[in-house]
Amino acid sequence: MSSLIKKTAKKLINFAINFTHYYLLFERTINAYRGVFNSFEEALNAVPKKFNKDYNPELYQSPLKEVELGKDLKEKFNDEDYPVIFWLESIVLNGLTLLDLGGNVGLSYYTYRKYINYPDDFSWIVYELPEAVKAGEKLAKKADQTQQLSFTSDLKEVKNPDILLTCGTLQYLEKSLAKIMEESNFKPQYLFVQRVPFHEEKEYITLQNLGSSAVPYKIQNRTQFVNEICSLGYELIDSWKNDRTCFIPFYPEYFVDGYSGFYFKKKS
Repeated sequence: MSSLIKKTAKKLINFAINFTHYYLLFERTINAYRGVFNSFEEALNAVPKKFNKDYNPELYQSPLKEVELGKDLKEKFNDEDYPVIFWLESIVLNGLTLLDLGGNVGLSYYTYRKYINYPDDFSWIVYELPEAVKAGEKLAKKADQTQQLSFTSDLKEVKNPDILLTCGTLQYLEKSLAKIMEESNFKPQYLFVQRVPFHEEKEYITLQNLGSSAVPYKIQNRTQFVNEICSLGYELIDSWKNDRTCFIPFYPEYFVDGYSGFYFKKKS
């Protein structure tokens, strides 16, 4: 009987914890997650009424405010990016173009300069939403003296990048990276994917709290992702995991135990 009571009590405690996270903490906690859905449309239909359904444009303004206060953007470097730096340092050469897919206001461009000396004839292009492009261009006038950084919200304007980098972006995009590359006819020599959540078995959509907005958040199947990229003519050179996790109340089997990074190189 005591064993049954303990099991029941444990179930009640777990339910209470999940209930609190699902109904109370999600609406109050940035980067909290809620629900499992089959599509972006289904997830959008489940966004609580208090939230906007678009990516929060306020997130683009913080770096500009910091520069205006005299802060150095290099100090915003994320330690999780060391594997990217390790490989990228030997790749960045004169005349090459890097496409930063979903690169916010160019934060990786600024922070990587702490470790990489960009050649004079090196170009870094950020593809982003129009709001981010405006904020990024305004920031570049104050923080970038080399004019190597540029922005676009139209992938058709980008011609044959040599390097494709994407950090913490693929989870917000409905299309897969392989699909985006096929539609844009991109075949960069080097491909870096960083800070993206993957599950070893499942593929699904959840909701993420971004403050004033809640948006669909895609969790991809790791094996399927790697196979899709390799089918485009790439080989996986290196991969790594970050400590960040993704916990979704009531769905323990959908837990993500670490965000992933990959370095692919086009086969010769």
